[in-house]
Amino acid sequence: MIVIENTPASQLKLFNFLTEYYQIAPQDPMDKIFMDVTLDGQHHELYGNTNLEWHIDKGYTQQPVNVTGLYALEIEGDVGKTLYVDNRIDCPIENKMITVDMERFTSNKRYGYRFRSEAERRWFRKKYHNIWHPLIQKDKKGEFVYYCEAYTQLPDEEKQAIEKLLYNPNRIYAHKWKKGDFVVTNNIATNHKREATKSGKRHLWKIEGFIK
Repeated sequence: MIVIENTPASQLKLFNFLTEYYQIAPQDPMDKIFMDVTLDGQHHELYGNTNLEWHIDKGYTQQPVNVTGLYALEIEGDVGKTLYVDNRIDCPIENKMITVDMERFTSNKRYGYRFRSEAERRWFRKKYHNIWHPLIQKDKKGEFVYYCEAYTQLPDEEKQAIEKLLYNPNRIYAHKWKKGDFVVTNNIATNHKREATKSGKRHLWKIEGFIK
């Protein structure tokens, strides 16, 4: 995870920075490079001011993005923090193949995307209904658990055992946004979530990428 402060408000510069290391991933709708994340939905993309569940961006897909970047274009008032936690823990259960609880998270008000219709929700469930991943994965830095509160389907006892370790308050980094912040994280080895927002204005740009 890196935090770059006082970054210029230039999508071109942000794009050029990430493309030195990653292949930029298209985002829905219309394969956008940058997605607007706001409180009020004025850009009709990702929005909301409620507390979200811990999640991995696109963790419900067969190939989630490797890196997520969030840039703070506008920050005014008490807009809440974004919380991050590293997935590198000693997993308390044996490795297994895990799937996504589609019915639960697409019906959950703490899910960040607002479905525009019930038909869109059904299409989404059908598209991603049979996705599987190994619980324990490995990259250049070592092993990590591919787990998040929002999506992962496991027996309650196993979920509780993992979450007790993974979401220990002592492991959480809380990022308080300032205008010009650019936060880049290893998406598949990091959980993150948004705190509820009391007031103010927050407009972020989101950009994602795959390892080249």
